[in-house]
Amino acid sequence: MDPSSPQSPIKKGKRASLLEMFPDINLGSPSSSSSSKVLGAMYCLKGSFSQGWPPASVLFQNSQGNVPERTRALNFTLRMSQDYRVYPDNWRTEYTIVDKPADVSTSFQATQGIISEISEMMKARDSGANDREVVMFEEMARAVFGSNSIDRLGLGLDETMRLCIAIFQGSEGLDYNERSEIYQAKLDAYVKKGTKEGEKSSRREVVQHAAAFQHILVWIRPNQEILASKSFGGKYRQGNEKAFGGANEYVKPSQIPVAMNSLVENLQKDIAEIEENAVLDPFMLAANYCDRFVNIHPFKDGNGRVCRLILNAILIKYAGVVVSLGEKGGERDEYLFIAAESTRVGGHPGQLGKKVLEIAYGTLRKLKMTLSRRG
Repeated sequence: MDPSSPQSPIKKGKRASLLEMFPDINLGSPSSSSSSKVLGAMYCLKGSFSQGWPPASVLFQNSQGNVPERTRALNFTLRMSQDYRVYPDNWRTEYTIVDKPADVSTSFQATQGIISEISEMMKARDSGANDREVVMFEEMARAVFGSNSIDRLGLGLDETMRLCIAIFQGSEGLDYNERSEIYQAKLDAYVKKGTKEGEKSSRREVVQHAAAFQHILVWIRPNQEILASKSFGGKYRQGNEKAFGGANEYVKPSQIPVAMNSLVENLQKDIAEIEENAVLDPFMLAANYCDRFVNIHPFKDGNGRVCRLILNAILIKYAGVVVSLGEKGGERDEYLFIAAESTRVGGHPGQLGKKVLEIAYGTLRKLKMTLSRRG
């Protein structure tokens, strides 16, 4: 099931794994000299969060819009987007209701402040990177659990966390090897290990989802692009494979390649603008491309899970944080309503951005508390 509808628009044949759904995804720059080294290299995420935080080196404005002297060596300034939106409670029954700009300045400034505090704590402590890695792995596993829960897939939280963290750490011999048959065989064996026959499908959803998450994060290391122009090739909906979110039809199969190329080009343009102007709102940026992707709905199945992987890939790169959408029952329903409204109006990330900012703040508070306890 995808987030914009209580029921999956298309259910035909065996469900594809997330890795199978985008074998050609290139989340690094195809021109990067390091790309060929990453391909085929054994890799796990253990130790990958130890080189600076946030990953994209964020600056922090004070209330007068000035950058404090102590952070001038960093690269980007956090600046709140004007695209945050909120819908009245009766929008689900009154189709004439329109969204309104949401004032999230208090939440944004609080999040901005806590990122600054964590950054200072990380600089002051040698062990901070290890503590951060523990929290990041846990939050990534929660994100997998929440994303699967939205689609009514996967396992319980405890088992999901155990499986995911093993993959992220490269334990069980599961060091990541890009598009390797050996790696896929290890994943398959891990799925079957100590598992009853009826549990294999649910366990496979978790393992493949975690592997897809790792696949994306390998490609967003420093100096690499988020998406390349030939991403997701060859796996789109085709022919008469239409998809609907409620009464609204997503992009027609014949128009998907153009829509996806446009998405990639716009993201690359946005990133170039961020680098040129040295300002960004990572929460709105992530929500924007999550929303755009799911409203294209390029695949027969799994669009919601992939869009949430993209969301977290951008957040990890530019804010050093993971958000788990749908982990709790109420959040799942809220996310589905937000996605449904976006589809109804033809796509708008404003309310999703507001939710992402809210969850990101909670995750950052957890990281700060962990660092404080172990300081």
